[in-house]
Amino acid sequence: MVVALLAIGTMLYPIEVLKASDSRSGEYLSSWWPREDKSFTIKYIHSVERTPVWEMYTIEEGEIVLEETVFQSYGAGLPATSPYDFDIVEEGFRLYNIDQKMTNLVYRTGAVRANHELTVGGRTYLFVEFSEPTEGVKFETQKTPIIVYLAKEGFK
Repeated sequence: MVVALLAIGTMLYPIEVLKASDSRSGEYLSSWWPREDKSFTIKYIHSVERTPVWEMYTIEEGEIVLEETVFQSYGAGLPATSPYDFDIVEEGFRLYNIDQKMTNLVYRTGAVRANHELTVGGRTYLFVEFSEPTEGVKFETQKTPIIVYLAKEGFK
């Protein structure tokens, strides 16, 4: 009896997931459980510079926080100066210790060259696997029971 109650309690325990939905309709697209480090990265090819950009986030107390960004070239929409810590790294330029809470994190799934990717929990997912080209994808955190998450997403 105690084991059964523990099992039920565990399956009902709420976890914090990263949820993607259509930014216009609010339609659920997918979710991921970042587990231990509660971090994720979004990578894309910049539309003007045509070089990769990595944006690294963490989930802290129900909020998405931009921690750092790495980019290979200066140009439209990419900073030439910054108030944040800055390094030159193998991949290009790294801005870090940003600590910017994102109240409305929306990306538009690339239709031609952006090739948006989400890396979470050690796995990488192409945006086109869970959204349509040009679709606005809103990311937010959500608390959900483990059993509900597993029923929707399985063990990804």
